[in-house]
Amino acid sequence: MRQRLTNKKQRGFSMVEILVGVAILMTLLGFAAPSITTITQTYRISGDARSIAVALNLARMRAAADYSHARAYVNLTGNTFHVEVWNKAGNGGAGCWQTDGDSNPCTLGTSPVTSLGQGDIFGFGTLTAGPTAATAAIAQAPICKVGVAGPAPGANIANTACIEFNSRGYPVDSTNTLVASDAIYIRNSNSQTFCFAVAVPIAGQPATYNYNGAAWAVF
Repeated sequence: MRQRLTNKKQRGFSMVEILVGVAILMTLLGFAAPSITTITQTYRISGDARSIAVALNLARMRAAADYSHARAYVNLTGNTFHVEVWNKAGNGGAGCWQTDGDSNPCTLGTSPVTSLGQGDIFGFGTLTAGPTAATAAIAQAPICKVGVAGPAPGANIANTACIEFNSRGYPVDSTNTLVASDAIYIRNSNSQTFCFAVAVPIAGQPATYNYNGAAWAVF
């Protein structure tokens, strides 16, 4: 009798019990998978938004430090962004944009650049209003120019968006006039409304917002 009890204890789970356990586990994973995906997407796109805010702050500081202009440059098709500083001495003294972190002058749009996370793109999908009163008419930041803001900003650079700062750290348009607010929008490529925005008011300090499905909220 004792031997039979010992053998029963050592027998373990039956195949039916294992299959039932696997079925329960798969059901639980099925419920959890969408939540995990949403959390991953949120962390990824919010990280991109923070990185853009950092780039904007860096552009403000570089403009003041170099007593020049600087800008956050967005490649809308390549889904990359970087900081550029107006090199007054470049291009034979005519000046040119130089990518921050590149020792070579007049390196417009070249490395080092930062790419958005997997599945994230620039845009605002089907949303029709921005996060602030100044960005109520939703639009990506203005197109980048070959030259610096002022009397001769130069030609447009296709498929780009830029927020440019003057030497006092204020955002300006291509005529070098202060602007009430510009914004850079990013969204998940699988959703028309899963969006974040980094808006720059006239004071120059960027603020990050996310669209919660019904309205914009400060992030």
